[in-house]
Amino acid sequence: MVTYADVVAKLLADAQIEYIFGMPGSRASVELIEAARKQGIAYVLSNNEAAAAVMAATYGVLQQRPGVCSVGVGPGATNVINGVAHALLERAPMLMFTDRYPDELYRHLPRQRVDQEQLFRPVTKGSFPIADDSAARSVQRALQLAMEGRPGPVHLNLPDDVMQHEAVGLPEPFPMQQWHGAVSAEHPAVQSLAAAMNAAARPIVIAGLGVNRNGCEAQLQALAEQAHLPILCAVSAKGSLADDHPWCGGTFMGSEPNHGLLAESDLIVTIGLDVVELFEPGLWPYHQRVLNIDSVPHQDGLFHPSQELVGDIGEALQALTPLLTPHSGWRPADLAAFRQRQQPPVTPSGARLSPAAALRIMRQILPRDTILTADAGQHKVYASRLWECYQPLDYLTSSGLGTMGVAIPIAIATKLVRRARPVVALTGDGGFLMRVSELETARRANTPIIIVIFNDGYLNLIKIKQERQGYAVLGSQFAPVDFAQVATGFGFRAVRADTETVLQEALQQAVASGEPWVIDAIVDPEGYV
Repeated sequence: MVTYADVVAKLLADAQIEYIFGMPGSRASVELIEAARKQGIAYVLSNNEAAAAVMAATYGVLQQRPGVCSVGVGPGATNVINGVAHALLERAPMLMFTDRYPDELYRHLPRQRVDQEQLFRPVTKGSFPIADDSAARSVQRALQLAMEGRPGPVHLNLPDDVMQHEAVGLPEPFPMQQWHGAVSAEHPAVQSLAAAMNAAARPIVIAGLGVNRNGCEAQLQALAEQAHLPILCAVSAKGSLADDHPWCGGTFMGSEPNHGLLAESDLIVTIGLDVVELFEPGLWPYHQRVLNIDSVPHQDGLFHPSQELVGDIGEALQALTPLLTPHSGWRPADLAAFRQRQQPPVTPSGARLSPAAALRIMRQILPRDTILTADAGQHKVYASRLWECYQPLDYLTSSGLGTMGVAIPIAIATKLVRRARPVVALTGDGGFLMRVSELETARRANTPIIIVIFNDGYLNLIKIKQERQGYAVLGSQFAPVDFAQVATGFGFRAVRADTETVLQEALQQAVASGEPWVIDAIVDPEGYV
């Protein structure tokens, strides 16, 4: 007998989905896991629902097809919201499956009764119930909706009874399609953008997450090289143009009112930029005219483009580039000097390891193709500038939600689909404590990631704010924990590193071993400047 669980799994397999990340709950989860197994889809058990959603979102970004997360009814659904919100703000395509009691039981059962469709509506692109007469269509539509326009999560409720029912009268599947605008060199918008850019003396480009979400890094590089334009990459777009490329202008945080290159420009061109990527939301301290190219219109009101092209970003750049003339207002040597000045100063570590020195050592020792994942915190602020990326999607974090606890689950999912690449999770002591249980997931899933913990004993962003206000440092300090000792209990190789030499040796050993590692880096909490 073919059940609706089989139908769901078959549609996922047809979409080339390889994994379901989750924590099973009721009978619907059981049916889905078994149906997925028959389709060759692996179920990756997490230890936390929100972490599973982050893994699924990461899969969606890296593979450019929906990641899938499955959790239980009630508490499973409520606990996963943090990861779903992360997916929404990261433009990560994802299907979010939640178990649901059968209708007859749901009406009479007060326990665990949560309106799950209402719960997920604010943080998804849509929420659909699965029923006998709509199961296939709902999944097909969800797969399509997750990818079209602005990618993001779509929620589906899976009732226990429907997942076990025999599937009858199934509709013919339709192919998953992405929306594309009709763009060519003759398009009036392209002609107008080219004229404005050619007329400017020093135009500058800010590339956002829309570039790598749409896979158009090559077109971005071609534009920079044709027009001789600096490309600033927002945090989620790091690596869209290699950090050592002559036309790379470094990382754009959006909080620098006196940003050197922007101050010298007379026109800003934003490409795939989402305002959630700005480190200080709600601020746009730039007066220049703005042109915008994106797959969705700018509706946030933070800046006001005078011209905007909404359509396929890659097609737009490909049509625009041949119309641009090389600008003489910028020199690669000036950009290289600016990138150097943009980095925080590397202070001598002396008896204590500074965060900047630790990041410098990590970039020197780790292979060029290392993928770094980063948690929220002061270490992320430093890493966003100090960590150099040379390929797209080599720096993964939570820009939109800015949530702690994502570095390790992102790293696990990344290692699953980038087996040959070194994957390093950079987290603070607070983020590690949130997700320490996922070390078991990493071992079981055979994902030998390297975790570097900046162990400074504080929630340092909070500590810094308290000190700047002259307040007592309260509610932001942790008790001392030997994270290396904790990690060995999970089967990780581990070491505490409190000097530059020990950190260098630990990183070299970790990369050479091919095993899962935790490096408990004891960094100076006063080292952030």
